[in-house]
Amino acid sequence: MIQLTGKASFLKTPLILLSVTLGFILPACGGGGGGGGGNSDVASNDGSTTTTSAVQTTTSSITTTTLASSDSGSTASIPVPANFETILSRSVSVSPTSKSSLSNRDRVLIQSGSSYMSTGSSYDIALNASLSTYDHLLLKTFQLVEQSGASCYRLDSEKHEIYSVDYDSTNNRLLMRNVWGYERNSNSAYLCFTFDTSANTMTAVKRYKFNTGSSAYEEDSTFTSSAVSADGSNLSLNGSGTAIVLMDTGFDYQLPNDFNPSNTAFAANNRVTWSTTESYSSHNLSGDKTYKDTHSKYKDQVAARGSDSSTAAAAASMLSQIKSDLESGGESLRYDSSVYLSFRNALLNTKLKGATIVNGQIDQNTAPFVFFTNESDDSNVRHPFMVVQLYSISDKPNRLLDVPTPPGDGLSASYATQSVTRDALLQTYTLKIPLKNYGNVTNFTENTMSNSLADDVNETNYTVYNYASISYVGVAIDGVVIYPPLNNTLASAQKKAEIANMGLHVGRGLGLHWHADGHGATGNGLNLYNISDYAGNEHPPLVGFGMDGIALYGKYESAYSSMAGYSESLDSFGGHEHGSYGYHYHAHSTSSSVINDTVNYTLHILMKGAWKGSINNIPEFWSESGQINRYVGSSQSIQ
Repeated sequence: MIQLTGKASFLKTPLILLSVTLGFILPACGGGGGGGGGNSDVASNDGSTTTTSAVQTTTSSITTTTLASSDSGSTASIPVPANFETILSRSVSVSPTSKSSLSNRDRVLIQSGSSYMSTGSSYDIALNASLSTYDHLLLKTFQLVEQSGASCYRLDSEKHEIYSVDYDSTNNRLLMRNVWGYERNSNSAYLCFTFDTSANTMTAVKRYKFNTGSSAYEEDSTFTSSAVSADGSNLSLNGSGTAIVLMDTGFDYQLPNDFNPSNTAFAANNRVTWSTTESYSSHNLSGDKTYKDTHSKYKDQVAARGSDSSTAAAAASMLSQIKSDLESGGESLRYDSSVYLSFRNALLNTKLKGATIVNGQIDQNTAPFVFFTNESDDSNVRHPFMVVQLYSISDKPNRLLDVPTPPGDGLSASYATQSVTRDALLQTYTLKIPLKNYGNVTNFTENTMSNSLADDVNETNYTVYNYASISYVGVAIDGVVIYPPLNNTLASAQKKAEIANMGLHVGRGLGLHWHADGHGATGNGLNLYNISDYAGNEHPPLVGFGMDGIALYGKYESAYSSMAGYSESLDSFGGHEHGSYGYHYHAHSTSSSVINDTVNYTLHILMKGAWKGSINNIPEFWSESGQINRYVGSSQSIQ
């Protein structure tokens, strides 16, 4: 199976509106990831306690995976970040303030009396007072999206991004509809509102309905303008116009300055309209294809998707066997078994908790299968791997509407006339992380590259930033692939202002992938990892793996200067070795001058690009024909 994807906005290849399939070599910024959200049950309803403190904080402790270490016989605790499901229940404190002016893409709370408009468990809308948790806040936060040429605003849900506010014509009550997802149909529609911040009124002045023939939204000529009023615990269009107050959330949703250092103007280009894609239920990773395609010796590790006690036991048993087999041949795992089991456990416990992906589904796993293989090559040399099958979707809101200059469709020569990518689709990845220690390189050019960012533009001055894969260099613990900080023109994604505030975006393949470390740029508690993931631990959390088999941890924080390795400098690859951790990477921040950028800002790096781990002896590393081989446990390839 071939990976289908395109490049970033300034590339020559056209947009590919298909869900990607297996493979390693992808064009830069062209695919490799997406988040999910569909038309199934959403998160819980709000509570009833109101919190209005001055600043937002998080109070829950870190998620730590504690496992028995098969290497030492002791118990090892590997800190991993809290996933979005855990974050949603954490406390948050905000101080909403009334808004006197509005701007496109503002986040707002809509207040009536002492309560706020909130998305309910069935995509209904009700009034509720609580703002005490992240879930409460996100369900009550709506983004104002200006309707072109109409001087009114659509209201998109912050937690469920593919849903917008409409109304039920049978009772005139406001509700949410799926207007940007796979399940949109002829009933999909949204209202367009105006707000009088002096008189405190909110009026639905227009309505737009989806035309299934043109796959576009068109004004509903039968709709009559009406004011919004409180109707008990609901909001309705009834013309009486009771007081509706627009409030600033008091929460930091903004794009960090470092992610748009040149203050690039927001691209008002049309949004790419995805036309054809597969449903969640038809997706290869959503059925039993993995189980059918996996050799019998590994089937017990993929007998169930996500977190499961029987597959966990099978995986631990296989990893123990791999360790024993390597050591009997004078070789070894790169890390203690607990590192791999912690990563596996965290991945399989990460679920999509918001309707944020075109063809995703609430509560689906972002990575449904993680298993270990133990195959040898034709010379009887053993090459074990951790195999990760994932959709490359984030479990959190993606905020793609905020990206100033997202990739364009490439269908015209000028970016100004291209449609741009602001939606994410499910992808298909089968990645294999080497378990065996293949050693490290001294100089990055010791690794032979099939192609690199530098080679792609005929750049002969190699650096640790441009001597990198033209696609993903690693995978994050949320199940989204990691790209280098630079794009295919050797400019940083930060400088190009083409990423959202978490540090990710979609390319032409409409797949999500990381380019930067959102935690390093903003501390709002909704990133891949957060400051709350440090408390009570001896080391920053495990946040990913490089494709060279080297573990990636979060950045060091000055507030936790006693952590192991804090005083040990990172080398040119962004890694170091200390204690019993072995060599590993860290996310980190550095001046943009390191890439000879003339604009002064801070680079927030997850992975630099070039690999420290030696890749030349890793079999099937550059599998352009797809990941159907013995090392991923393919029944077609194992005799």
